[in-house]
Amino acid sequence: MIKDITEKLFLCEDNYPFADKVNPILYQQIRSSYDIGGQSKPSNINAHFTGWDFKSKEVSNLVRWIGDLITRDFGNIQPRNLNFKCSELWGVLYKPGDYITQHNHSPSLFSFAYYVNAPKGSSPLVFTTSGKKIKPEAGKVVIFESRLNHKVPSNKCNDRCVISGNFIYESDGGVYLKHGY
Repeated sequence: MIKDITEKLFLCEDNYPFADKVNPILYQQIRSSYDIGGQSKPSNINAHFTGWDFKSKEVSNLVRWIGDLITRDFGNIQPRNLNFKCSELWGVLYKPGDYITQHNHSPSLFSFAYYVNAPKGSSPLVFTTSGKKIKPEAGKVVIFESRLNHKVPSNKCNDRCVISGNFIYESDGGVYLKHGY
């Protein structure tokens, strides 16, 4: 599952076993969620943004599954005595021409993109240092080290839909647990 892409930076791809059941629900939740006033929308996101605190029962189950993947696939490169927690979680819905500029999620440890909807013409997730492109597929999650620079080029379809988030160590120091999913 782990793929070495450059400079000992790792990523994991997997498919959510409940995607067919929950993706239509997640899609509607993202469509109906708005970052009221857009005050917390980062400048690199040029698409519909839910805000940082996207929550539901379906999202909590997805995040728990992703946390298990992180422990399974990255446990050998991280200290075993520390627990991971999702500190931020958001949804993005793309129209044609929407994009996200290059960025990373430091100082978080691991970040992910989960594809809720990926119609034909959906832009890939591009890791800019390595040039690696991840093709969007509904139900696929991509987990990667937060320090990896990445972007989403201009989208060519309606309704490319993603849930993203950041994992940190559960700790009182450094990057700490804010929301607790």
